[in-house]
Amino acid sequence: MPHGDLPAPVSAHGARLSVDGVAYAYDEAPVLRGVDFEAAPGRTVAIVGATASGKSTLTQLLTRLVDPDEGAIRLDGIDLRDLAPGELARVVAVVPQTAFLFDDTVRGNVTLGAEVGDDEVWSVLRTAQAEEFVRALPLGLDTPLGERGTSLSGGQRQRLSLARALLRRPRLLVLDDATSAVDPEVEQRILASLRSGEAGDTTLVVVAYRKATIALADEVVHLEQGRVVDRGPHADLLARNASYARLVNAYEQPRPDVEEVLG
Repeated sequence: MPHGDLPAPVSAHGARLSVDGVAYAYDEAPVLRGVDFEAAPGRTVAIVGATASGKSTLTQLLTRLVDPDEGAIRLDGIDLRDLAPGELARVVAVVPQTAFLFDDTVRGNVTLGAEVGDDEVWSVLRTAQAEEFVRALPLGLDTPLGERGTSLSGGQRQRLSLARALLRRPRLLVLDDATSAVDPEVEQRILASLRSGEAGDTTLVVVAYRKATIALADEVVHLEQGRVVDRGPHADLLARNASYARLVNAYEQPRPDVEEVLG
């Protein structure tokens, strides 16, 4: 995958994300078609759509796991393809649905060897709503988690994965159904803490399912069959878009991947 030679813009604020006319196809089968939206610095955009609407492909494009066939994705006006190798990873973090943990301690899984103080580790754990259960572990931050973190529940693993991403202080944070195994009330607290500035002035793109969580976003982008069919605040879309209302109401049904009941 070719790269440019530009550095990522340096700023203490969230990045401005622009998705302009983006199209992408797998083996000539269109997945995304002419996708346009923008996330202003420090704002939260929820990506909402039915299965196979292109949500996960879009997150791969935002983190440059793949490049668009048409159009461009820009951070602060710079095409991702023009950034030098390693620059995108300095300012963008993604948290996937499947959280991978190493056979290491809680601290090691969050810091990945970076030299940071415990206060900073506890801070990101607090934002990820993980502080309480980590403090309850036998050795706290020094508790070994075992291979793949199997000693923890799915929601706990997801929250540690989020804390790991937050420690990098990304200017753009992409959550790809990253709290699917977390209790709904805990999920709302996570997004509320991210929006409150506890994680810094980070721009958020969230693939979301639960209505209460979607409602916390500044703007919703509604995808259908790879196209943006509507954009705007959640309440506005509910009022004018019958297919959107049916979709988010269907999301209220219990999901089989929710592993935690009490958070």
